[in-house]
Amino acid sequence: MDGIEDFFKNKDITCLRYADDLVFLCKPGVNIYGLRLSINFFLEERGLQIKESKTKLVKATEGFDFLGWNFKVKPNGKFISTPSKDNTKKVKAKIKETMKDSSFTLEQRIAKCGALVRGWRNYNKFCDMKNHDLWSQRLWTWRYIRKQGRYNGKGTTEVIHKAFPSVSWSVNTHIKVKSDKSVFDNDLTYWAKRHNKNYTGSTASTLKKQNHKCTSCGLTFLSGDKVELHHADGNHENWKPANLEALHRACHQHKPIHGEVRAARNSQKGKVEID
Repeated sequence: MDGIEDFFKNKDITCLRYADDLVFLCKPGVNIYGLRLSINFFLEERGLQIKESKTKLVKATEGFDFLGWNFKVKPNGKFISTPSKDNTKKVKAKIKETMKDSSFTLEQRIAKCGALVRGWRNYNKFCDMKNHDLWSQRLWTWRYIRKQGRYNGKGTTEVIHKAFPSVSWSVNTHIKVKSDKSVFDNDLTYWAKRHNKNYTGSTASTLKKQNHKCTSCGLTFLSGDKVELHHADGNHENWKPANLEALHRACHQHKPIHGEVRAARNSQKGKVEID
């Protein structure tokens, strides 16, 4: 599918693609049927064809769903993106399903719910989220936790933040992947920097300082690599930049200081038990 974005050398047509999902944005006056024939020709050469049930022509002012988001041009001409109805419906159902799963402890369910909500909010962090705060699911979850009898009202309010962590969002600030870039083009620097934009705060600044390379193995962080912050002195309360390193998860786990801290902790526990 690489190349279809640039197949149409027409300033009135813009193609957006993720894998085999495509959207063509066309200005008024574009010959839509001619465009469709060109798309068919491009795909036929590769032994592919359009799936008619998933293909439709809509006005931008009507809006359309793409990759779990809804895109729409408002009457004032401004563009807006929000989580699609199906996207939102699924996460709401998953929250209740997760909290009701009695095969896990209540604390584990709260943690799993937190990971779910954080992931969903991160996925939609470039959307307008002011009307998608999951308030009703938060209230339902608060009441559900309260009914379990483990926490009083104040305690429930404290743990609910773990189930519904906040994630900052900024409308329409996503940067499109360059049309001539591919994860197979061996441009490790481009993809590392792009992937690492998903990190924020101290992790983001540390990655930039290290030029997106692990200080332990010296390799560039690639898409899919888990980046972890290492506190050089072992003190997780010390967030001074000079005390932080960005490492691959495997590199982080083999830092000697962590083994020393674990050994000291286990030794202390042994002393307490003997006493």
